[in-house]
Amino acid sequence: MKEFLKTLLATFDQSVIDYKAYLAAGKTFRYAQVLKANNGKALQLLDEHKATLPGFLLQDAEALIEHYVVWTQKWKELAERLQPGTDDEFVFPNTVTFPRESATRLQAFYEELTGS
Repeated sequence: MKEFLKTLLATFDQSVIDYKAYLAAGKTFRYAQVLKANNGKALQLLDEHKATLPGFLLQDAEALIEHYVVWTQKWKELAERLQPGTDDEFVFPNTVTFPRESATRLQAFYEELTGS
């Protein structure tokens, strides 16, 4: 479980970096693709390992999964509709925002496990 959480938290950190790059680059499709790949990795990790989490973190895992599923669906719908070029703007509204509190609880649990 430690390795899963370590990888997941690193993926969250990379998503922050990717999102900042997306914003700095004018919200282009090129950077949205990078963000999608990283978000897909986080979703896959959560799907594969959520059953190993203690019960008190399952709601957090589900909240994160819901965010990634909704985000990915909106991403795919817009990409299909626009067929954007790599430097085209790529923006969609999403009311299911990243559940930071859930990520924070997972990080706190990891820190408890590792004593860091």
